[in-house]
Amino acid sequence: MTPTQRRIILPIIALILLLAVWQLACWALKIPVYLLPSPIDIYFGGARLGTGIFSNTFATLKTILIGFLLSCLVGIPLGVAVSVNRLTSEAIYPLIVFLNAFPTVAIAPILVVIFGPDETTRLIIVTLTAFFPIMVATATGIMDTPDEMMDLARVAGASPLRAVITVRLPHAVSFIFGGLRVGVTVAVIGAVVAEFVNANRGLGFLVTSSTAQFAIPTAMACVVMLALISVILYELVNVIHRTFFGWSIRGKSND
Repeated sequence: MTPTQRRIILPIIALILLLAVWQLACWALKIPVYLLPSPIDIYFGGARLGTGIFSNTFATLKTILIGFLLSCLVGIPLGVAVSVNRLTSEAIYPLIVFLNAFPTVAIAPILVVIFGPDETTRLIIVTLTAFFPIMVATATGIMDTPDEMMDLARVAGASPLRAVITVRLPHAVSFIFGGLRVGVTVAVIGAVVAEFVNANRGLGFLVTSSTAQFAIPTAMACVVMLALISVILYELVNVIHRTFFGWSIRGKSND
């Protein structure tokens, strides 16, 4: 079995075993559905939504992707700015850390009041949730650039901006993608929080409305869809990294 096959087959086997144990435990212990629905209950709970689960998934996915893109457009340039200029770093970085300390769940209702109950507020919440790990990873990668590489750039006559573009950013690519992997998963969390407080559609909205009606299997089906979105987006970032920036992956294994 090749390494690629192992990475695909072994997790699938583990998942099947987990679902089987879960289902058997629910049957054997006669656990009430409203406490812990079995995998079969969750499947039929999602099926009750019909095509609605897909339209609501698309609405949540749209919020996640746009918010994640905005967080990249904010986080990567800001990470570069706070790492290449000491004055900017000392002035801005502590403020960013302080703002990130505010729990998104706590400020989400306030943002709804400020910006109104529409898509803009949800995108702001997702962006605020996802940009920080992207910014920190970018800044870490820029500052990790070896002094020897920077000395070589100066000897070659590169300007500070050119050194950032040709030396620092390429060196930071693996760090940036590490931040993107974290950012895209927390973007899912941000979208759910946003839909909890401000939405009339989406998977987060379905979770709150289903639990309000004690339709726990339906709510769990929506949670499963959210988990699938998170895993798929995480792997998509990995695929983009390997396909277009494979040269930046360190310590590749050929076994």
